[in-house]
Amino acid sequence: MFIKSVWMHRRNLGRSPDDVSEVLSNLEKHGFTSAFLFVKGHDSDVIYPTKLEDAKYVMENWGGGEDPLKRTVEIAHDYGIQLHATFVVFCEGRWRGKDKPSQPGWWLSKHEDLAQISRDGEKILRWADPAKEEVRGHEKDLILDLVKRYDVDGVQLDYIRYPEEAEGCFCKHCRSLFRRLHGVDPKLHSEPDQKLSLWIRWRAWNITSFVKELRREMRMLKPEMKLSAAVFKDYPRCLITVGQDWPLWIEDGIIDFVCPMTYEYDVRVARYLARNHRAAAGEDAVIYEGLGKRSSQSILSPEEVRIQAEVFKEEGADGIVIFSLSSLTDGDFKELDRI
Repeated sequence: MFIKSVWMHRRNLGRSPDDVSEVLSNLEKHGFTSAFLFVKGHDSDVIYPTKLEDAKYVMENWGGGEDPLKRTVEIAHDYGIQLHATFVVFCEGRWRGKDKPSQPGWWLSKHEDLAQISRDGEKILRWADPAKEEVRGHEKDLILDLVKRYDVDGVQLDYIRYPEEAEGCFCKHCRSLFRRLHGVDPKLHSEPDQKLSLWIRWRAWNITSFVKELRREMRMLKPEMKLSAAVFKDYPRCLITVGQDWPLWIEDGIIDFVCPMTYEYDVRVARYLARNHRAAAGEDAVIYEGLGKRSSQSILSPEEVRIQAEVFKEEGADGIVIFSLSSLTDGDFKELDRI
């Protein structure tokens, strides 16, 4: 069965359960069986009430005070739709444009000592350092709080990587850890040799080990709950650029499926990328290709949406996740009915 699913933002929940029901009934009508709802954004802003001090609940007035996530899960299940909770991880602020300093979010603005540091010594104010236990604990606490309290079908990790605008974190903590392991100060070494390769692998391990720890703790709470990741489309380049080694996560069994963000306006490129994803992940891996109806890298007509979905199916994908629900038109749904 080829799965049709979609990424949803909190604005898609409208103002009440009736609004949610209208959205999800339409998805069910057009054969969508899964939805990935962003429950935490770039600001430690969450859409579910929580007692955690380091989380900011941002939907207090929804539904007259009802819990928006609890009701959305219930309504999704009534329509036979699986609901996965998507978390923005490590990215804790906003991009403000090229050559402008990024803006820290609510949580990171209170803990700027946990922000990553560029090779030039500048704070990367929208990215927390995944090598610091305080950061890892913060991100895991938010996720596990949801896992304990909600009947979601899965958790999805987004921004589970290093920033693309830097070469890693060169704070004193990271430099000291790496120097202790390999006898090299990464800030002072940029030659494309084996020492740089060690730095690349060390960064990737910081991300992989977080996913592994989270998976272990999730299994202790709810072993049946799925864990997935929205990942860069350009493997193996993303291993070098952002420390994301997602085929290893599949190989080690620490995620259940992967959603490469294959946002492309050229269908031929989309086909080659999907083919590469299957080769990298292996025949048995579950892959839902991310299809960019409207993104920073793709704007597609309804016919192009259908054609790309068909191409992904031909190349062995198990389904698609469309980015995003807000961009889909009646024409898109009509074309997708043909898949």
